[in-house]
Amino acid sequence: MLPTSRPFLRLKPRLSNIFLKPGFRRHLTTPPPPQSSQQSRADRILSKLPKSLHPYAKPYLTSPPTTITSFLILHELTAVIPLFAFFAVFQLTSWNPADLLPSEWVDSGYRKFKGYVEKKGWEWIDARMVMDLGIAWAVVKALLPVRVLGSLWIAPWFAGRVLRPVLGFFRR
Repeated sequence: MLPTSRPFLRLKPRLSNIFLKPGFRRHLTTPPPPQSSQQSRADRILSKLPKSLHPYAKPYLTSPPTTITSFLILHELTAVIPLFAFFAVFQLTSWNPADLLPSEWVDSGYRKFKGYVEKKGWEWIDARMVMDLGIAWAVVKALLPVRVLGSLWIAPWFAGRVLRPVLGFFRR
């Protein structure tokens, strides 16, 4: 009966067409979650490394606190344990590689340990023992690149197998 009502049905706007228009911008009351800047930063760092290093660098980017803590623990262990091991070898064998090391490093180690022994008042430590400690310190210093690379390499394993279980035990 009302012939004019039919054309109005065709004029209903379709919402899907509005959203598909190129200039349409949706305004929301809450903004969409921003993309993680840390993730993109991590991806940028990874992209600059050679592909062969990606498996080694990924743990440092995915769980940095535990992996970096593991690196620091391992770095210190690879300094303290060899220091006393080399000292024991030098004491027991009367051999030392002082001629193979820079004399500045040996002198610096000697002065460092001599000052420490004097400060503590340890009279039972003689000059030869202090010299062996200084030489052991110089050897450990010479091994720094090997220690750093070894600590970097083993830190993800140490974090997963040692540090996380120990932390989990104390959190209970």
